[in-house]
Amino acid sequence: MALAVVLIFAMLLTAAIATFLRRAVVDSLIIRHRDAAAEAEALARGGVDLALALLYEDLLAEDRSDFRVETLIDPWARIGEAPIEEGDAVLRLRIEDAGSRLNLNALLDEEGRAGEHARFLLEALFEKVLGEMERDERDAEYGPDDLARNLLDYIDADDTGDDGHLEDDYYQRQDPPYRAANRPLLSVDELGLVQGFDGALVEALRPYVTVHPYAGGGGINPNTAPPHVLALLYSQDALDAGASRLASAEQVREILERRERGEVFCDESFEDENRALRCVGLSEVVPGQIYPAPSFRSDVFLVSAEARVGEVTRTVEAVLHRSRQEDPPLLSWRVR
Repeated sequence: MALAVVLIFAMLLTAAIATFLRRAVVDSLIIRHRDAAAEAEALARGGVDLALALLYEDLLAEDRSDFRVETLIDPWARIGEAPIEEGDAVLRLRIEDAGSRLNLNALLDEEGRAGEHARFLLEALFEKVLGEMERDERDAEYGPDDLARNLLDYIDADDTGDDGHLEDDYYQRQDPPYRAANRPLLSVDELGLVQGFDGALVEALRPYVTVHPYAGGGGINPNTAPPHVLALLYSQDALDAGASRLASAEQVREILERRERGEVFCDESFEDENRALRCVGLSEVVPGQIYPAPSFRSDVFLVSAEARVGEVTRTVEAVLHRSRQEDPPLLSWRVR
């Protein structure tokens, strides 16, 4: 009996010790993970500060040369070519100017009305994006024309739809009910509130579009936009029946080749004695008037700072406006 009791107590003691050790290991891992997460987030926030410093350095250089054009050879654009490493900490920084994507808010004029060609451009955009999506990725069965009309109804200043119906009829039937914004979009995620837009479609649009700046923004910057966005350059001369509304593959290829040769596209009204050596007009590649008008300079930038410490990763996504050096406006901030 005594031996049995001793064995029972020994087993209980062993189990208690094992539980204590396991709990100690788990607590240690939790503390280590928490510390690494805090360090990673601090490093990512520091990455945003570094991005802002690079942007202001570029602004000062542009002011000195009196030639403000954003290109991929600027220091802020090259920072993402290699990660910054220190011990077990790694920081990857990516900076994009807002003109590297199509600004949906640029489709509105100063009075909040959609431009004459806004619907044509949106239909072409949605047709392109829907064609690239897998069929089972979309729950909605809206066509490009419906999506274009619904988006413009959602953001234009009036509350009457293109066909005369009240824009809020659909939105008031939702749970919970809401109303059409009747203003510029505040985020790409807000597209999910527009009739006919589901999560898969919003994610498919994200590499193509932005909403920054909210007002007064221009169109696509041919110096920084990637090929899939350059394909959205829209010439108003292409409105004839049967003509392509978007830039052709050959035109996109020529833009990229000119950028590789060191040529810079700029506003054709820019006057400088060395203009021929410094920049060329976009009309040399894409004839006609581009809608919305291209942007060659920007003060709004999208920054993604990804920091990894050990096995923990934190990413800060921010949209910065470098208009005021002392207190730069922060248009968006997200930590994930």
